[in-house]
Amino acid sequence: MNQQPRLFARQLNPGVILTQELKMKIFNYESLNREKSQLETEISQIRKQQDSIEDKLAEALAEDEFQRCLHGHMSSGPNDNEVLDIFKKHLSSTIDKLASKYERKIYLDIDLQKLKMTIEKEIMKVNDEAAAADAASN
Repeated sequence: MNQQPRLFARQLNPGVILTQELKMKIFNYESLNREKSQLETEISQIRKQQDSIEDKLAEALAEDEFQRCLHGHMSSGPNDNEVLDIFKKHLSSTIDKLASKYERKIYLDIDLQKLKMTIEKEIMKVNDEAAAADAASN
């Protein structure tokens, strides 16, 4: 997260002064990067919740099957479609949350890439302008 601003600073020639507009773009880039990092943390937490729900559902289905066998019931448990419906019922909100977080992350990645390219171009421009001004003064 903090590597990019340093990367931008490394791209600047010594003595080059950033414009206010370029400073603002770098600030926006850093803000988007922080948001992306926070989003990745949230995705990780939701994934853990999803894993926990899946584990609990699998355990409950296995326990149900075990109890049927233990009591000598020959009827089978839920079929594949019923199991799928059970998982959908318990996981639908988690999946919806993940989908929305991933969608936001995709848009953030695109915005970050565009902004990075814009910043790098503007840094090259201010470097060139500073070099031209330095050459003209000598």
